[in-house]
Amino acid sequence: MNKRNYYCLVAGLPDLIPDDKKLHFSSVELRDYLREELHASDFELVKLFYLPWDHENLINLLFGGEFEWDERGNYTRESLEQLVDKKQFELIDTSAFPSYFSDFIEFYHDDEEEFPTVATVKFLTERWYKTLTGSGNEFVAAFAEYKQNMANIMLALNGRKHNIPFEDAIIGDDEVSHALKKSRSRDFGLSNEINDIESIVQIFEIENILDRELKLDNHLWHILDEITFFNYFTIEKVLAFVQKLFIVERWFELDKEKGQQIFNQLLEELQSNFEFPEEFAITYGKRK
Repeated sequence: MNKRNYYCLVAGLPDLIPDDKKLHFSSVELRDYLREELHASDFELVKLFYLPWDHENLINLLFGGEFEWDERGNYTRESLEQLVDKKQFELIDTSAFPSYFSDFIEFYHDDEEEFPTVATVKFLTERWYKTLTGSGNEFVAAFAEYKQNMANIMLALNGRKHNIPFEDAIIGDDEVSHALKKSRSRDFGLSNEINDIESIVQIFEIENILDRELKLDNHLWHILDEITFFNYFTIEKVLAFVQKLFIVERWFELDKEKGQQIFNQLLEELQSNFEFPEEFAITYGKRK
């Protein structure tokens, strides 16, 4: 299958310009920019990566009180409120949403089904992984496999460390998920399925939480580089850029100093490959 090449887009992705005080770059504005620049089917792949914030907004509507709406979600508050309201849900066209949103809401509105928050998170996350896997894009599917495996491994390691049952929370029905549920060995017997499982276990053993999270994000960063190594101007390069920007934004929220370090790393990498058009003005200040 021939892939579309975005020569001008990739050569002109917006510059990440570091600031002494704050990160002036937003994943929301990037998404708005890509909406105008990508083929519609490729932009649908971009939207898949923003769905976790729709999950967060939906869960807050269902179970939370007052909360700040996360603009990184694809859907407006009004549109998700229509899903939450049973009468409106029965009347609206749900084709604009991922099918699993409708599936979940039908379960939720069924008086005989009870969905606590934890079960909701698991349902939405599991179906998100399946949606990514079924996207038809190898990079997106590989990313989904990585995210699911890493989430399950961290869950199992935490459960084992604190002697908390975790088996029912494991997502998936594959060799990795089965091994995590049954094996008691240090690496869960996963050395054949996951080449760097020992490195992942060592990262988990880092006591400082921020340092551990930074190592995990660096691990993802390198995986993104690895699986897009031979992609130069295709949608995969754009999708990897989106994921890296998520990492950068996260660290500006968690730790300003480390966030600046990661930001500079991404800037250095991009400066050798990309030059952004001046007309793409970046005016941030707060997260969008």
